[in-house]
Amino acid sequence: MTITHFLDQLDYTLWANNRTLASIEALQESDGKAQAVKLLSHVVAAQYIWYARVSGKPETALPVWGVLTLDEIRSRIPAVYTLWKEYLANKTDSDLQALSFSYKNTLGNEYNNTLLEMLTHFPIHSAYHRAQVATLVRQNGGAPAVTDYIQFAREEHKR
Repeated sequence: MTITHFLDQLDYTLWANNRTLASIEALQESDGKAQAVKLLSHVVAAQYIWYARVSGKPETALPVWGVLTLDEIRSRIPAVYTLWKEYLANKTDSDLQALSFSYKNTLGNEYNNTLLEMLTHFPIHSAYHRAQVATLVRQNGGAPAVTDYIQFAREEHKR
């Protein structure tokens, strides 16, 4: 794995989160829409939490299951993307294994993970919850966003 790979994953996450947000915004108000907002809020919050862990800036963390407004989600998606882009800008491929971080999870359990493990986790975690949002969108009469990585690659890499 390389930093370039994870920068691509970061671009993909931004792209997919924005598409998911648009699919939620198109829904009529319902319990399903509220659940979808809660899940996308969690995705965004988790990206801030992981950033806080690697950057040493705990003030950037959001409540893990806090609910953001659609406007807050819309503004925080690119903001957390920028934080991660800036953080990774001066990292090298060797930093992926060399850097490790001790932290407490939201339950207070202590862990230590490498940058590689963290950067592998958060796009997968985000995709998992975006799939839950897609199900809620479909169940509530909406059109789920296409957020497959291959679609991102086709559109953004122009292959």
